[in-house]
Amino acid sequence: MNRPLGIALAFALAVVTFVASPAAAKPEGTLTVAVATFGNERWLPNQYVGAEDVVLKPLFENLLTRDPKTGELSPMLAERWQVLDGGRTWKFHLRKGVRFHNGDALTAEDVRHTFATLVKDGSANSLAPEFRLIKSMEVEDPLTLTVRFDKPSVVFGNKVNQGLFSSVAFIQSKRTIEAGEQAERNPVATGPWKFAEHVRGDRIVYEAVENHWRATPHFKRLVFLKVPEPATRMAMLRAGSVDVIEVGGEYVEELKKVGVRTLVMPNVSWVYIILGGQWATKPTYDPKVPWAQPDAERARKVRLALNLAVDKQAIMQRVLGGLGSVVGSWLSYPSDPWTTDASRKPYPYDPPKARQMLAEAGYPGGFDVTMNLTAWPGRGYLPDVGEAVATYWEKIGIRVKRRPLDRAIFAADFRARAYPGVALAYAAPLVAPEPWEVMFRAGYTKAALNLFMEHPKLDEFIDRLAVQPNAQERSRIMRDELGPWLQEYVPGVAIGAAHAIAGVGPKVGEWPLIPGHMGFHNWEYVTRK
Repeated sequence: MNRPLGIALAFALAVVTFVASPAAAKPEGTLTVAVATFGNERWLPNQYVGAEDVVLKPLFENLLTRDPKTGELSPMLAERWQVLDGGRTWKFHLRKGVRFHNGDALTAEDVRHTFATLVKDGSANSLAPEFRLIKSMEVEDPLTLTVRFDKPSVVFGNKVNQGLFSSVAFIQSKRTIEAGEQAERNPVATGPWKFAEHVRGDRIVYEAVENHWRATPHFKRLVFLKVPEPATRMAMLRAGSVDVIEVGGEYVEELKKVGVRTLVMPNVSWVYIILGGQWATKPTYDPKVPWAQPDAERARKVRLALNLAVDKQAIMQRVLGGLGSVVGSWLSYPSDPWTTDASRKPYPYDPPKARQMLAEAGYPGGFDVTMNLTAWPGRGYLPDVGEAVATYWEKIGIRVKRRPLDRAIFAADFRARAYPGVALAYAAPLVAPEPWEVMFRAGYTKAALNLFMEHPKLDEFIDRLAVQPNAQERSRIMRDELGPWLQEYVPGVAIGAAHAIAGVGPKVGEWPLIPGHMGFHNWEYVTRK
């Protein structure tokens, strides 16, 4: 788990000298990867949401990244940066000599135009509301961009960062963005892999960029295949038709029995059941949804009943293979400094109490609910979690309709908040070192989407944390105020912190993974055996 970032906001100057690695051997061979879903398969900054970065990161780069050993912010396309005026001003100094795949040199104007595109009206990008807080962007010279805010933006470095999941402020060429449809057919970026082919719903193919400024890949081609069924992915790996698969924890022992190597990225996502419809200020609000009804206490009893009905330990063991920890405190991890021992205690498994809560809330005979069984990029196990929870709910009289639904189709619903009364399993990625930032993006009245809940009190917490320069004080607010409030409010059905698992074939050698980063990444550093 990454540590909170201490930022000296009066004047912070991060300078790290990039040292080019020795010339790599010529890329050879093909690395083939099977994943559950690609996301919405869009390429422009205002069209991808966030979860797509499992398949976009080979192509794209950000201004900053994270040190693979410490998890701290470190340079990428920006070789150094300054935080000025109490966090109201961020100045980025770009690395000289970086070129896009079409040969154009990277400039500050490309960065400015990328950020401006990201916030366009109707943008699907989950970072759009946060980037709309930018007051102005000034191109000081071809390699220097100054970003200004009205209020302090104390963690803006986390928004322009490559080293965590959902890093969707990828830098693109202004000339390419302005090409519109052409950029969709042939996207151009600065990453160590360049675009080669895209067959919607089937494959995405990249080719290695030789003599890349940062890292020349060991493999010549990187092929992503969309394979929704976990059993099919496993069979393909065993047959040698793919080299890497994403896999749920329940399959790890089976892979070990047949001699397949697995890589585990510990505690990188937080699994829970979203209870859709908790957005009372929006036009799509439905007061008839049991867990979001206007009577706050009855609604809370319904949400608590849905928690008490579920055996989280059994799900962690049987569905996630024991690779994770059942944790009650929302969006927290076992070693978080902002989580107390008391708040880590999970909601108990108590079906009789769950039935009692439902009766007290006015639903002695249960009610009808739809459970979307939706896989997300890097989280192909989520439909199995949703199925398990649905089965537990049925034991207390809830009538559950299962609805398998592709993530790309559902994307528009969660942006429009068009799924009141619908539940689905979700694993919140570690989008930043501090969990409130996840809520800023997906549980805030002004957020681009809703994957949590909305509440005026939650807005107050987010507004306070977003301008608080002291990392220790942010931890205190989360530990002593926000965490206990969420525990009492019961926003959804808490499962806990889970690991990410990859099954790898015999071609895959060393694979350095960034701490705290969910899903597959660093393809350019994967060596050949």
